Amino acid sequence: MANLEHTAAVTRMQDYIDDYLEEEITLHALAQQAGYSPWHCAKMFKEYTNKSPFEYIRKLRLSKAALVLRDEQLRVIDVALDFVFDSHEGFTRAFRKQFGVTPKTYQKKTPPIRCLPPILLKATI
Repeated sequence: MANLEHTAAVTRMQDYIDDYLEEEITLHALAQQAGYSPWHCAKMFKEYTNKSPFEYIRKLRLSKAALVLRDEQLRVIDVALDFVFDSHEGFTRAFRKQFGVTPKTYQKKTPPIRCLPPILLKATI
């Protein structure tokens, strides 16, 4: 029974992350969604997704930002701020680290990149 409860808790955290991806997300807010302590929800999240909550959030933000850069003609700084990065430089550094190309180069040439695949957990009975 605990596994179903944990799966449901991680799914609630993922749903919350999806709903508030363009806002600041705290471990406390995730813990409230999960119904567990911040420490326990972080541990469960990593166990079920193989990523810490904030690693998952960063990768998801960067993946969605890449789609925006590809599909819309927005300035890189605007995309960075929309996805809760503090600066153009920080966004560029994180983007390059994850995808191996700068956001501006990606926007101009759109080489294939590996985005974060959805990690879907569904409680089965």
